[in-house]
Amino acid sequence: MFEKKPVVGCVKKTVLVVDDEPDILTTVSEILEMNDYIVFTARNGNECLEKLEDLTPDLILLDVMMPGITTKEILDEMDQDEKLEKTKVIFLTAVGLTEAEKEHLLARKHVVDFIQKPFDVDDLIKRIKSAVG
Repeated sequence: MFEKKPVVGCVKKTVLVVDDEPDILTTVSEILEMNDYIVFTARNGNECLEKLEDLTPDLILLDVMMPGITTKEILDEMDQDEKLEKTKVIFLTAVGLTEAEKEHLLARKHVVDFIQKPFDVDDLIKRIKSAVG
């Protein structure tokens, strides 16, 4: 009998999309699902932290400006959770950030990139693949 061997590289990556704009949540989720990612969504920082209690995503696409808890508070909570050690964060932002602000945020443990809204779909996928495969 032949033994089934796992195919390397076929494990789907998990992405948590966090944005308070319903159109962005829907659009980004559909784009990622069409590109074979497993997608979860949260509408704000509180919901993000609730999801992270049971979920260990490979990547979080995190809106910079949302009502409620701040992105800094989300990152602080992530730093305290060992199971999120390898989870990466890409910020989605409609707000123009200075180079100093970007450098400050990129210095945070989980943050690997920024994507400016409105974004180019090909660029979005390219940056996500660069971050998590």
